Amino acid sequence: MATNRAMPSTNNPRVAVQRHFGNLEVVSVDTKNWEAKFQVKGTNGPEFRTPLSMVRPLSAEDSDQFWQMLVDDVIANLKAEGKYANFVKGYEVWTDEDSTGDPAVYVRILVAPSKGLASKATVDKWNKFVDAVHEALLKLRLQRWPYVQIGEARRK
Repeated sequence: MATNRAMPSTNNPRVAVQRHFGNLEVVSVDTKNWEAKFQVKGTNGPEFRTPLSMVRPLSAEDSDQFWQMLVDDVIANLKAEGKYANFVKGYEVWTDEDSTGDPAVYVRILVAPSKGLASKATVDKWNKFVDAVHEALLKLRLQRWPYVQIGEARRK
């Protein structure tokens, strides 16, 4: 029987490509080394290292947990550098599209509710911290554009 498929050579070394079947879960995110580790959910199988810049929107790696861990690591690095502000009460992270339809990651820095208008000095501190977080995310060259904003922490 004739075929137009090329026959694999038996003299060449065989190369296996790492593949995953099922959903991936993030194991860790390291923004200093620009990589994340993933493994198949529910297994203790091998971990797959992926550069942060290669995490494509809507891929198996692009999960809420991944983005939360990434921002957690960025915030931890800012704390280590002494750039973390005491007015930060928390932060929220989510992914969506921006107004042009491009993939984006949103970070809302939560501050204590203010009574009346905040002073110019307070707003300057908020903006400086937002700029530090935004700059740290931009340096990672992510495939989602980062948007960082200030929000009011709600009392529970």
